[in-house]
Amino acid sequence: MKPSKILIVEDDALLRKRYGQFLENAGFEICKAESYEQAITVIDSTIDLALLDIQLGGKSGLDLLAYVRRRYPDCPAIMMSGYADKENTLEALRQGAVEYLEKPVNPHELVHSIKHWLDFRALKQENQRLQDFQAIHQRLQENEQQIRMANERLNFLLTSTSAVIYASNISDDYATTFISDNIERLCGYEAETFTNEAGFRLDCVHPEDIEYVHNKLRRGLERGSNRFEYRFQHKDGHYFWVGDEIRVEKNQHGQLEFLGFMADITQSKQSEEKIRQMAYTDLLTGLPNRCLYYDRLKQTIAQSHRNKTNMAVLFIDLDYFKPINDELGHEWGDKALIEVGRRLQDCIRESDTVARLGGDEFSIILGDIESEESACMVAEKVVALVQKPMILRDTQYILGVSIGINLNSHKYNNVETIMRLADDAMYQAKGMGRNRYCVYRESGSGLPSELTKELNLEKALRQAITKNELLIYYQPKVDLKGGLITGTHALLRWNCSNSGMLLPDQFLPLANRTGLIVQIGEWVLRQACAQNRAWRDLGLPIVPVSVNVTAEQLRHDGFSKLVTQILDESSLAANMLQLEISESDLMQHASAVLQSLNELNALGIKITIDNFGSGFFSLQSLKEMPVHELKMNRSLVNQIGQDGDSGQIANAIIAMGHILNHQVVAEGVETTDQLQFLREHDSDGMLGYLSSPPIPADDIAEQLRNRKSMLNS
Repeated sequence: MKPSKILIVEDDALLRKRYGQFLENAGFEICKAESYEQAITVIDSTIDLALLDIQLGGKSGLDLLAYVRRRYPDCPAIMMSGYADKENTLEALRQGAVEYLEKPVNPHELVHSIKHWLDFRALKQENQRLQDFQAIHQRLQENEQQIRMANERLNFLLTSTSAVIYASNISDDYATTFISDNIERLCGYEAETFTNEAGFRLDCVHPEDIEYVHNKLRRGLERGSNRFEYRFQHKDGHYFWVGDEIRVEKNQHGQLEFLGFMADITQSKQSEEKIRQMAYTDLLTGLPNRCLYYDRLKQTIAQSHRNKTNMAVLFIDLDYFKPINDELGHEWGDKALIEVGRRLQDCIRESDTVARLGGDEFSIILGDIESEESACMVAEKVVALVQKPMILRDTQYILGVSIGINLNSHKYNNVETIMRLADDAMYQAKGMGRNRYCVYRESGSGLPSELTKELNLEKALRQAITKNELLIYYQPKVDLKGGLITGTHALLRWNCSNSGMLLPDQFLPLANRTGLIVQIGEWVLRQACAQNRAWRDLGLPIVPVSVNVTAEQLRHDGFSKLVTQILDESSLAANMLQLEISESDLMQHASAVLQSLNELNALGIKITIDNFGSGFFSLQSLKEMPVHELKMNRSLVNQIGQDGDSGQIANAIIAMGHILNHQVVAEGVETTDQLQFLREHDSDGMLGYLSSPPIPADDIAEQLRNRKSMLNS
């Protein structure tokens, strides 16, 4: 059977993609548009349902709804908006929308709503066909031959349709008075079985659903119609799902009866379950994912406050997991995570929850516990089980674990705060030597001052983009011989309304811990590329702009596609963008970010290893990376000319980079002695206060316009 075709009109590209993926996984054919103008070019009679965002650029989703209702009145339309209010809701429903969903839309609810309205539309069409048949029958009553022909046609249509059509009385047994012959295809029983035995149809309903069905039938009698879903028994004994739509009609004798339309919806139910698992389950371990975990944590907190009982959250971070990924690869790393998940499940009661939050982080929710000792006993069991050796590729590996415990004292009902306290305790456990647990202790009343300060900073950082508090300074990269600008490095600043101008070191670590780095990083990329395009439009010499990225960004699904989109939006060539990742980030997450780095390299974007020389990045690893430039660690540059071997290390880095055909740039150059050393050893460029500090975009534009040397010697 041909899949239903769904039109998605959404101006947010990421949401448009996510909705499309979920609906394709549910078995639908997807058609997408981002605006009113684009939508009206693709919508036609083949569209089975329209999913419309109210807030669109140009004409709104309400305008598009009016167009759909005017041109294709039988096509149901579901409206979505992140700015739902009573006026929009009423206007959408007034114009004929079948439903209004507020963003963020739960994937399971979205699929369920779409299937509901598609089923409703199909049943409505079947209903209309039956009404047409009845009208034909009525018109031909006076002619016996015509009546016979009409009955034959009616019987053909009744048996050929996929839905089972039936009639029943409205007494307590709801006895079946008519049912189409295709009931045998549906459940294996002949039609006569249902009409000869008064209660047989309801006897086929699953025992757990029978009370629900009776309630829906009574409600249908009160309202005149109803739709519901339940399990129905096949003749061979198995149960399957049916959708049943009823309405109250008068029969030929003027008596009230139920006219029903029943269809097999088992496949739809299975698709819904698949979508639900995708939305709430970690696909690797089968444990609840972060989304379901937070939902259960909210429920446990509410229950704890309501019943005045104790609860605890255990935040679990694996130790010594990175060597498994590095030595054996992700396949064996995944097997280790699966085994850890199984061991954690062995540590809890059936009423508790263990979830994988991402990477090698897990968490346990303990509800209704007797005391702190009870939580500690679970933590001790976790430490003992995780430390048991596991055999991976015929080799014995032993993992460690650090656990932070937060006992809910009923002072806090905020999920983020409770998780933050447990996370803080986990880092204390790591600092104490790992393979242990630590219980969070309060000092004084309320939250600790340092944590309160951090929470306030996080809240302000979340608002920084919308309040236009973020800005970018640029530091020129210059050629060592002529001192001319060969590139610019975008450096983020935060002009915080409460704290003044903040440098990256003061807020980016927090952005990394809270996941805000993905949103902030995207903003920096867009601004830097747009600024570079603006300089070109002014006729200035165009040079590449360099932007820092983190492993968290590179690991994010679709990062290379995002970069491509930003380059297209700013009409900027790929070779005009360089991305910098720190050596430490690359050492810790090399295997996880390699795919993104290769994709970016294929696009023509150059990759720089920032802060190079601060760690011990192996030559073999460096050869395997799609790297174009090494940016020498500023601490090595600052020590050039002083006692020690920093000069020799710097020289070795320059030589190694050139052997591998990499550019080598020095960062933090501040003295003429450092400059002279770099010139003598053929470094390819520099950044530092000797040439220019980071400055606003307008000042960089003036430097580009002057085309003068940035070096005085």
